[in-house]
Amino acid sequence: MGYGVNLLSNVKVKNSTCPNGKAYIYENDGGGLRLRVEPNSKYWLFRGKLGGKEIQLSFGTYPSVGLDEARGLRDISKQQLKQGIHPRDYFNNIKNKNLEKSSDKFMFSTLFEDMVEYRSTMLDKVWSKSHIKRSRGIYKNYLEADLKDKSILSITDSDLLQTLKKVKSNPVKLVSGKKDIQRYNRTTTMNLAKSLINLVYEYASEERAYKGDNPLDKIRKNKVFKKTKTISHKSVDLEDLGMYWSKVQKLPIVQDKVYLIINIVTGLRVGSLSNAKWSWYSPAKKTLSIPKEFMKSSNSFVTPLPNIAVNLLNELKDILKASKDDFIFTNRFGDAYASSRPRLLIKEMGFDATAHGNRTIVKLTCLRHSGFPNVVIEKQLDHEYGSAVERSYMADYDWLDERRKLVDWLLSYLKDKEKEYKKTLNHS
Repeated sequence: MGYGVNLLSNVKVKNSTCPNGKAYIYENDGGGLRLRVEPNSKYWLFRGKLGGKEIQLSFGTYPSVGLDEARGLRDISKQQLKQGIHPRDYFNNIKNKNLEKSSDKFMFSTLFEDMVEYRSTMLDKVWSKSHIKRSRGIYKNYLEADLKDKSILSITDSDLLQTLKKVKSNPVKLVSGKKDIQRYNRTTTMNLAKSLINLVYEYASEERAYKGDNPLDKIRKNKVFKKTKTISHKSVDLEDLGMYWSKVQKLPIVQDKVYLIINIVTGLRVGSLSNAKWSWYSPAKKTLSIPKEFMKSSNSFVTPLPNIAVNLLNELKDILKASKDDFIFTNRFGDAYASSRPRLLIKEMGFDATAHGNRTIVKLTCLRHSGFPNVVIEKQLDHEYGSAVERSYMADYDWLDERRKLVDWLLSYLKDKEKEYKKTLNHS
């Protein structure tokens, strides 16, 4: 056995093993610190004397407590013994003071609510109501039970890793009562939960003067967060467009019909269109103007509307006796159209596809057959297009006139496909 202090190295600590047939061995670092090595674990022990009696104290397991940290705890313990204080009493006192400091200010639940409020009112990139609802749902389902009553001063990286792993191993039931992991990818949900935790720590640091570490920094590269291959949103087969368009025209409820017509010919995202209000609609300009908080790009967007959509919207407004602040598409309670409604309509029509897949129809059909430049198609889908230099030349040009022609072309194309489909029915 060596004498002195700091006798061990990180490599020695890491590679130390307990020989077969032995219950444990000790690796001495000096100054009262040693590592007890057992077949399946390693932990730090400190020995000293207080009032002539030997005391022993555990500093925790390796690798949770590394060599440098264990040495720091040893040095503090020796200082306390010189003052006649038991190290355990000193460390408990420090722990209690930290808990007192945390109070409500650094409780995870308090910080989460404050962060959501901040994100819903800040001037740039304000969270939409749907995003707030989803964030609260993830917190309620996956984070609240483990983190609600904890202070971020005491939460460790191991705590967060175990909490996030539960998202995969114990998914919550859907409203339907099912646990459809294939459709609702839990790796995605877990990463969304991780993002929310990160935002809480970011908010605490920037707005609440939190000076501690973000435990996520230690586990960001953990393999559990590796994303699975993205599953694209299925669209109606292009050879079935005639049948699809024909069935959409036959939908008995006006708002269902006009919703899918607009969704198909403009390529608007479901979240944007479902939250549309009458104040966004201009029958004179034949446009729908969507505020930035309801766009994925966080930029306001104006889409042209074909005459068939304008006529149906006017009819719908008369039926509903709607005011400008009302939602265009509503559920039975007058709230915004459920984002699941369009998908269910498509399924009821006999197609294994989603409403988001209608964007694929716009992209592929227009790219293959319309003759319009790709920039027009991409702008209609609200995608960023071209290099930074190209975008600087285009400046803020919105391509609205060109996009209106594109939408009208797509409508005409769908009508032609519908005629072809009906001919096949007559000949069958």
